[in-house]
Amino acid sequence: MEDIDQPLDASLGSKPSEPRLRFTESVRSDLLETAKWALFFAVLMFIVLGLLAFASLALIVTAGAYGFGMAIVMMGIYGSLIFFPAWYYYKFSTLTRQALNFDDNNALEMGFWYLKRFYKFVGILIIVVISLYLLILIGSLLFVSSSRFPN
Repeated sequence: MEDIDQPLDASLGSKPSEPRLRFTESVRSDLLETAKWALFFAVLMFIVLGLLAFASLALIVTAGAYGFGMAIVMMGIYGSLIFFPAWYYYKFSTLTRQALNFDDNNALEMGFWYLKRFYKFVGILIIVVISLYLLILIGSLLFVSSSRFPN
């Protein structure tokens, strides 16, 4: 029979005797498959980054000094927008697979930390892109309205 005369916070200071959250084989399988897909997407992003580097070199060779400036912009902006999500996805994938293969909780924590960083980066990027679209829309509307009704 359970003792119902205990204070509400009686069990808050004690640690549970066993973990409350456990991975079933189905969850482990799904997480492993997710890590494999994350690795696939990370490799694709690294390939795109390599193609971007190749295009930047081709731009430098064909366009000279102007091409050098454009290549720096391409590799600087687009490269960082591709590299960081690819790196975060890659680290999530490798650490999660390591954690599942060797039952390593630290690797699993670090893997999910990288997944959190991935989604934070993508979320901020989406907010920035939507903001830029809104600014372009407002600027276009102002330009159209000012050109329709000249002073």
